[in-house]
Amino acid sequence: MQIRSAVFERSQIWIMLALTGCASTSGAGETSEGTASSSSSADTTGADGPSTTSAADSTTSAVSSSDSAGSSAGESSTGGDVELAGNCAYADHVGGFVAVYESSYSAFSGSVADGVVPLNVLEQVGEADSCKLWRRNNPFCDPGCPAAHVCDFDGNCIPYPINHDVGVVTVTGLLKPVMLEPIAPTFSYFDTMLPHPGFEPGAVITVEATGGDYSPLLLHGIGVEMVVPAAEDLRIARDTSLDVEWTPGDARTTMRLQIAVDQHGTSPLAMICSVPADLGVLTISGELITQFLDNGISGFPSADFYFETVDSVDIEPGCVDFAVRSHDQLVVWVAGHTPCNVTPDCPKGQTCDVMNQTCV
Repeated sequence: MQIRSAVFERSQIWIMLALTGCASTSGAGETSEGTASSSSSADTTGADGPSTTSAADSTTSAVSSSDSAGSSAGESSTGGDVELAGNCAYADHVGGFVAVYESSYSAFSGSVADGVVPLNVLEQVGEADSCKLWRRNNPFCDPGCPAAHVCDFDGNCIPYPINHDVGVVTVTGLLKPVMLEPIAPTFSYFDTMLPHPGFEPGAVITVEATGGDYSPLLLHGIGVEMVVPAAEDLRIARDTSLDVEWTPGDARTTMRLQIAVDQHGTSPLAMICSVPADLGVLTISGELITQFLDNGISGFPSADFYFETVDSVDIEPGCVDFAVRSHDQLVVWVAGHTPCNVTPDCPKGQTCDVMNQTCV
């Protein structure tokens, strides 16, 4: 129980990812360029309260995900009576909205900024079948940036993107009508008092914003079922392929799996896999798992499962998306790695490296 709770406390993977979602699946968006991540920040609704989705990598499926960075962010597909454009590319993603269905609550939230946060632009460093590896790189500026600025990948300090008023946001298709005005000074939108679940599977959900500082927005989604992993945890090891299973869902929905094993690395990787939800299984190659693990293991590894649909549109500052998703999380056990908070968590003869939450 101690390890399980610790995993949830540290569950929000940086993409975050944000997935949340978080971000947003193999194909689709490179989540942003690749997810999590979908709406705008990885789905941080689980641990820290509602937030938007993160560019998470969502794959192409009959309803949503078109490969944002991998395929083409503008590629659309039809689900029900609506066409969904899939995820934003990481390099274009300035925000979005998400309707989330967690195990204990449902919520709607979102925000739109005036630029892209450089740290959220992930680099693809590996791929096999329906899975991709994404690296979070850390821009460096010398001297460091002043307050309210951030370093970009050219070594320049730029103003940190801030959220803007996009007018009145109306959401239809949920089990409760939602009409929201932005809350200053963060100009965020949220409703945490939705019925639970907040939508019916297959329902067409529409987000419309009147405009505010930017052009009006119109985005769509499809209600998803709760994602149900088949196992209670995942166990991974170098040079060993892994079959991941879940209860099959609607063929128009994407099943996105996001795995994090290096919670404290300086340039950690996330593995994001996307397939149509009705498949019920995906296989991760042993070669890709080895590449993933060789880049670092620390803390409490976790796996986030999502059923989701994603739509997106371009406005003045960049790409904005809307994700409808359900979410569950499993503990990941990595062969040869024991996570810890204190030394008594470790096997006899080992001590806990508390900073990295790893027995050594």
